Amino acid sequence: MPGFIAVQGAVSALDFLTGRSTGLEAEWQAKVAGGNPTPKTTYLMLLTQTVTDVQTDMATLLGIEAAGTGYARQPVPWGPASTDTRRSANVDLVQFGPFSDPTGLAAPVAGAALVTRMTSSAGQPTGLCLMAWNLDSAITTQQNQALQLAVGALSMTLAVT
Repeated sequence: MPGFIAVQGAVSALDFLTGRSTGLEAEWQAKVAGGNPTPKTTYLMLLTQTVTDVQTDMATLLGIEAAGTGYARQPVPWGPASTDTRRSANVDLVQFGPFSDPTGLAAPVAGAALVTRMTSSAGQPTGLCLMAWNLDSAITTQQNQALQLAVGALSMTLAVT
């Protein structure tokens, strides 16, 4: 699935490369202070609509996040970035579900976003969106079905010109 880096992800990458403190660094420091050891975990959230870069703020994404019994954001195990291709991909299966609602998820899945928080709840920070992917065609789920992303299905590439 080709994806695009979200605004906050691009800003964080550039700030990191230039030695500046980043919103992403603050997110990770908060996780470490809460007892969450490094390496930092990122999570995949499923989306019921396709998104563009300008729609990757967490307020918008929370409004279109998938919902249903058995759904939860999933951690993504990333491989080390290649120095040749400047690319990193998921190195293990990412599975959502199985979904126990009679209709599976409440709406078809049209995309996914890589975020810094496993959950978002009232009164808690929502985290940051780092990357987003749109599916070529939406996926509808059924009761007791799981949605799986194969090894290498997600990739991130940082282009240098």
